[in-house]
Amino acid sequence: MITFHPLIPIALWLPLALAAVGLLIAYGVMKRGRIPQKRYVTILGLMSATFAVPLLILLNATWVRRQPPPPGKPLLTVLIDRSGSMATEDGDADGKARFAVAQELAADVVKRFGEQYDVRLRTFAETSAATDANQLAKIEADGKATDLGQSIEKSLGEDRPAGQAVLVLSDGIETSGGSAARLRQTAERARALSTPLFVKTIGTDKSVRDLQISLYQSQELAFAGQQVPVVVRASHSYPAPQKTTLSLSCNGEELESREVTIPGGDEIEALFYVDQEKQGLYRYELAASAISGEVTSQNNQATLLLRVVNQPVSVLLLEGKPYWDTKFLIRTLSSDPSVKLTSVVQLAPGRFLERQIERPAENADADSDETVAADPTAPQAGAWKIHSSAESFLTNRQFLSQFQIVVLGRSTETYLTDEALIELRSWLADNDRALVCFRGAPASQLSQRLGSLMPVSWASSAASRSRVALTESGKALQWLPQTGDELQLLPSLASSADPAEVKPLATVLATSSDGADGEKVPLITYRPEGSGRVVVIEGAGMWRWAFLSPEHQAHDAVYGKLWRSLVRWLVSNVSLMPHERVALRPDSIAVSSGQNASATLILRPDEWDSPPQVELSGGSLDKPQSFAPQANGSDSVFRVHFGKLPPGRYVAKTLGTNEDESSAVAAFDVRDDLRERLDVAAQPHTLSQLAEQSGGSALDSVASDELPAALNSALIEFGEKNRPQRIVRNSAWNRWWVLTAVIGLWGCTWGIRRWSGLL
Repeated sequence: MITFHPLIPIALWLPLALAAVGLLIAYGVMKRGRIPQKRYVTILGLMSATFAVPLLILLNATWVRRQPPPPGKPLLTVLIDRSGSMATEDGDADGKARFAVAQELAADVVKRFGEQYDVRLRTFAETSAATDANQLAKIEADGKATDLGQSIEKSLGEDRPAGQAVLVLSDGIETSGGSAARLRQTAERARALSTPLFVKTIGTDKSVRDLQISLYQSQELAFAGQQVPVVVRASHSYPAPQKTTLSLSCNGEELESREVTIPGGDEIEALFYVDQEKQGLYRYELAASAISGEVTSQNNQATLLLRVVNQPVSVLLLEGKPYWDTKFLIRTLSSDPSVKLTSVVQLAPGRFLERQIERPAENADADSDETVAADPTAPQAGAWKIHSSAESFLTNRQFLSQFQIVVLGRSTETYLTDEALIELRSWLADNDRALVCFRGAPASQLSQRLGSLMPVSWASSAASRSRVALTESGKALQWLPQTGDELQLLPSLASSADPAEVKPLATVLATSSDGADGEKVPLITYRPEGSGRVVVIEGAGMWRWAFLSPEHQAHDAVYGKLWRSLVRWLVSNVSLMPHERVALRPDSIAVSSGQNASATLILRPDEWDSPPQVELSGGSLDKPQSFAPQANGSDSVFRVHFGKLPPGRYVAKTLGTNEDESSAVAAFDVRDDLRERLDVAAQPHTLSQLAEQSGGSALDSVASDELPAALNSALIEFGEKNRPQRIVRNSAWNRWWVLTAVIGLWGCTWGIRRWSGLL
């Protein structure tokens, strides 16, 4: 086929053609009768040809021919999702399983496109694998997870000159942790390879009926004999209220159980208490009885690891004057067997009373809230000493290093010299320590160095009183799970300076519940300082919480619980307790069977020449296995990677440690991944976005029996837009013989005219 692509605009070519015709006519008129008629006609014909050939060349006559397509058939890959969610029986109106519908659709595609395309079948879940029509009929939907992005990536690896496309038959549920960004990258790579993705979402937004429980904290630290609250959250997906029995057990022995009613579509919290008299690592199981019709009971249980230590927490309390708040705080802390208290109170200028209060006797029930409430002013024995100066308390590094928590009262300027603040900041940041200001600003005038330590800044205000209410952050931390709702019922606290600004990185745990102008004032705030924490508790008069009037007697135990919870919370996340030389901590108490189990090993460098190995036992292991810790950028922190483990209960122990070193032992559970059984609502939006970004399309609106025809139309449309037939164009005059013929024609015309005497 010949087409024309003029080398000059037609508007210019036409005048040239008309001029050539006019010149020929004029020349013919002028030369008529001067030569014989036959020669006259020949000369005019040759001259017309010499004019016509350049004009035709300017029209750029082009030979056009279609190039045959690349050899071979185009590749059509059919990806069939075989993950556990595809076993859901909502694939069609008849209640057929999603995977069964996908199998039928794949068979229809193979039958319809087998002659035109190289059709290949692949199934995918955690990974993808090739299959054929016969094997596909025997496969079951039992995959533990769905990695959609990686499965499509593996289908794009082959270069097919004849073209390729991918058909995805899935419910669109991604459970392997693949992000939207990763799926978008997969779609963009498919577009770059001119490989459209066509998707068919199978399934509905059906949800399953299930009951599940969880813990706010799956690892807890406690002191010997100390009660620890355990908050259990229970919820279900049934539309109507359901009853279940929650039980607490340890080492297979049930300790407590209770029946609860969970409203439909809601969540409840239940509170249990655990305690142990001896140090060690204790595993507690909390379980909920199964409800009729629930899809699985594996998530009806949760594990709590309680690490019990018998070494007390060393607390230093510094006070500028004798106050009732200080007196009751000393009584409360000294009655706690988990606290070793040293208090320093300025009695007069140049006179400081230091008391090292002895711990209660082991047989005393000092952790009992009733005991503390019954006699809040019970005296405690201990050594005491009078000092004439306060400089040595915070500036003496050796003296300060023995404490884990420092509590500052009011008017403590005497203790907080510049040298002391430098030591205090270093003690906080480098040693996982905690500073508590329990009556607001620790000094009437804050220096720049002291102010930079505080999580809030203060501004003078009129005297005010306010009650305490936990914030959402305070509730989420579960610092006071058993007393949080009671705080608003207790006597108000007095304040003459309100926090004017909460500093960056600070977290407000409690605010005022009854501000006069409706503005909530931060009352309990904390901020990290290096590896330590600084906590500020606003307001004076908290001593009244420990000496309640008759109308508040029901909340008599709150004051003691508050301070015990605070102490436990401040030391629960430290790297190493003072008496510990090693700590082994699992990253998670419950690990999915598809995830890598790992732990962090923390060592006291001066106690170890080289990092010890960690021995793992339990589960389905035939014998214990040893793992070498890997450095984590520090000479004291190491990572231990156990890899993927089969379901079971495992115990990890640091080799080279003593039996009584409970911190050297860790425990965790490996459980089946339930996401494929619980998260079964189809996600057509995910698949549609994937198809559009790749240049393909979604076929969700097409009936199953019409899918092959709709796919064929979509493939043809894509081919016409993105893979048109290649056409080869060659200019007709761009050949040697054309040039020779033109020159010969011009020469012949010149010769005849010369011979005829016209030149």
